[in-house]
Amino acid sequence: MKKILLLATVVLMTISGVLAQSEQFVSTAVSNKNVVLEEFTGINCGYCPDGHKRANQVAAAHPGRVFVINIHAGNYAANTYTTLFGEALANQTGLTGYPSGTVNRHIFSGSHTALDRGSWSSAANTILSQTSPVNIAARGTLDWSTRELNITVQLYYTSNEINSTNKLNVAIIQDNVIGSQSGSSLNPDQVVGSQYRHMHMLRHFLSGQWGESVSPTTSGSFIEKTYTYTIPASLGTPNAIQAKLEDLHFIAFVSQSNQEILTGCEVEIENINLPALSPRLDGLKQKADALKGCNLENTVLATVTNAGSDPLTTLTFEYNVANGAAHTYTWTGNIASLTKQDIELPAFVISPNVNQNVKAHLTSANGQTVNGAEVQLATKKYVANLSGNATILIKTDEYASETSYKLYGPNNNIIQQSSNLSASTENSFAFNPTDPGCYRLEVLDSYGDGISGGYVRIKDANNSLITSVPGSSINDKVIININFGNVGIEDVTVDENISIYPNPTHDIINIATDLNIQQVEVYNMQGQRVAAEMGNVNSISLNGLANGLYLLKVTTENGVSTYKVNKK
Repeated sequence: MKKILLLATVVLMTISGVLAQSEQFVSTAVSNKNVVLEEFTGINCGYCPDGHKRANQVAAAHPGRVFVINIHAGNYAANTYTTLFGEALANQTGLTGYPSGTVNRHIFSGSHTALDRGSWSSAANTILSQTSPVNIAARGTLDWSTRELNITVQLYYTSNEINSTNKLNVAIIQDNVIGSQSGSSLNPDQVVGSQYRHMHMLRHFLSGQWGESVSPTTSGSFIEKTYTYTIPASLGTPNAIQAKLEDLHFIAFVSQSNQEILTGCEVEIENINLPALSPRLDGLKQKADALKGCNLENTVLATVTNAGSDPLTTLTFEYNVANGAAHTYTWTGNIASLTKQDIELPAFVISPNVNQNVKAHLTSANGQTVNGAEVQLATKKYVANLSGNATILIKTDEYASETSYKLYGPNNNIIQQSSNLSASTENSFAFNPTDPGCYRLEVLDSYGDGISGGYVRIKDANNSLITSVPGSSINDKVIININFGNVGIEDVTVDENISIYPNPTHDIINIATDLNIQQVEVYNMQGQRVAAEMGNVNSISLNGLANGLYLLKVTTENGVSTYKVNKK
C-alpha cells in the first residue's frame, strides 16, 4: 500500500494577490464559515438514528455548507465500524451521552464542545453566519483500476488568523454501509429490511489524528497540499469493513489546533477508469404506507446503485415471496453514473399475520446478463376480520408514557386515541364500529425499542382472540388493519371464458383461459381470504386448508368471476 502524506508546496502570495507557479482554484473573496458536524454514535445506541436524521436535516437545509462525519466510538460502538481516530476525538469533546455532536468543535457554553442533538441546528446557524479567516477548496482524482487517490487542498487567508499555525485535515467518509442498528425505526428512511444503512461513516484521516500543521496564517497567504493514497480493500480497525469506491467521499477542513474548526469543504473528485457497467442492488425496503389497508397487497422498493460509467436504462429483477414462484420485472428509466435510485417492484399478495420474506436479485442490466447478489426483506401485514364489537388490549412495559394508540376510521379520520396508559399492565379499550369498511389501529412506542414483555391484542364480542402482536414486533409503530362487515364475498358469477379443474380437488385448482389473469384469491365461507396469487398464474394451491367449501375469485380484464370449489 502506497501512502504519501506530504507532497506539499507552500507558495506565498504577494500583497497584490498575484499567485506564482500554481493554478489557484480556492476563492480569495471574504467568505463565511462552513460547518463540520461530527456526530458521535454507535450501533447499540437507541437514540443515535434520531441523531443521524437530525444531522441529515441540518445538512439538507444548507447544501454545500454543512458536512457530516459520523464517528463510531465509545461503549455503544462495534469494533467493525470504529477507527484509529474515533476515541481520541470523542475524549476531547466532554460528551456525557450518545448521540452527541460537535459543530466545528466550538464551545458554545460551559467548557465542552459536545452538544445534544437538539442543539445542532441552532449551533450550525450560528457558525454559518460568522466570517472565516480562511477559505478552503479541494480537488482530486480516484483511479478505479489502481485505487489510487490524489487530493489537492488549497487554503487562502483573507485575514490574519490568531494562531500562527493551523491544522489541515482530510477525512475519508463512507456511505451505504449496511448493518445492524438499535433504534433504527427512529430514522426509517435508512432502514433496509431488518438492517440499517449507515451514512457519513468516518473511515480514515489522510492527514493523521489531528491534521497536518500549516503556516503562515497571515492575510494573503496561499497554501497548497497534495495527498496521494492507495485505498486498501478495507478501511477501519480492528475489524475493517470493505471500502467500496462508489460509496466513498472526502472532506477537508482546517482547524486552529485540535479544536475550533475554522471551515471545511467536500473534495471534488474526478473518477477515472470506472467499469462501464456495474449495477448493484443494495437492498429492499418497505414502501411507505404499503402495510396500510385491508387488502393483502404489499409493495417494496429496490435500491439500486450505478457503480459504472454507463447510465442504467433497463434492469431486470427476479423476485419471489415466501419462497413461492419466481416473478420477473423489467424496469426502464435512467440512473446516472455513481447515483442510486429506489425502484418500485410490482405489488404482490402476502398471507396475513405471518412473517414472509421477499427475495430479489438482478438478472440483467442494459440488456446484458448480470449475476447480482440476492437481497431480502422480512415483511408482515396484520389484517383482522371483524363482524361486531371488539376490545383493544395494550399491555405496556414499565415506560407506559412512551406508548400511545390511534384508531382510524374508513375515511382515515381518527375516531379514538389515547396516550394515557398504565405501566406494566393490560389497558383495555372498547371498539364499537358502526360503518362497514377498513379501520386502522396504530400503536406507537416513542422510544423506538418496542414494548418489552407487552403486546397488542384484539378480541371480538365473544372474547375470542382475533389478532395478537408481541411488543417486540412494535419497535416504534405497528399497524393492524381491521375489516369490519365488509369481507367482500360476492354471489357466484361465472365467466364462460374461464374453466377451473379439478373440482372437487385435494390440492391444486387449475385455471384455463385465454384471458390475462391479474389475480386469483381464495376465501373461506366466513369471508376471510386464505390464499392468493398475483399476476398471470394458471393455478393456485389449497394445500394446508381444511376440507370444505371455498370461493375462488379470478380477476381478469373482463372483471371478477367467482366459483365455488370443494376441497376434499
